[in-house]
Amino acid sequence: MRYDLEKIGKTIRQERNKLTWTQDKLGKILGVTGKQISNYENGKLLPPQDILLKMADLFNCEYGYLLGEESYKDGSKLTTAVCESLGLSSRSVESLRVATHKGLTRELEARQQAINSFFESHYFQGFIDCLVETVNISKDLKTRSDDVYEELRSRYGEELVNRATIYCALSDAISDFEAKEPKFQEISSEIESAIDASRNQEYALKVARYELREAFEVLIRNIQ
Repeated sequence: MRYDLEKIGKTIRQERNKLTWTQDKLGKILGVTGKQISNYENGKLLPPQDILLKMADLFNCEYGYLLGEESYKDGSKLTTAVCESLGLSSRSVESLRVATHKGLTRELEARQQAINSFFESHYFQGFIDCLVETVNISKDLKTRSDDVYEELRSRYGEELVNRATIYCALSDAISDFEAKEPKFQEISSEIESAIDASRNQEYALKVARYELREAFEVLIRNIQ
């Protein structure tokens, strides 16, 4: 099989930079010179198999990923499988991986145990349900408001809708003549209805946020 040396080199450089290592440092760890690493990254040489295997271990990725094989689209088959199984993005999986591997070696066990306890808790599902509810209400609140004003602008024009909006917020900014216009009153009525609905949604959002905080506190208190 013919490999794209330039692509392989770019991947090696990218992974090395993630670790903020110099070429000399990586070379020293692998038992080669910094010049050799430079040759690999510039696509001049294909690293031998034993070096690639060591790199895969250092970079926490799959051997095939370094060789540019398409089946390793997210850096490793394991990451790809997790993303496809759980519906998570590769960034989410990577964030979790970093969280479980952060810190000194002696801290890793305690960190991983704490994270496991968080996900294994009987209260975790309730916390996620509250989180999803809060996010959905927040998104719905913004979408409904935008939709209402967009519909009004399409029907009456932006200038008239803007003046009606000002009128609803500050009635003395509009003349009595304008305020008595049927079309103006119609727009104002719809805007006020949208504001009332928005206030109801804002209250629901406050309740959801309160329940989310409560669910989180219950989850944390009951972590073993």
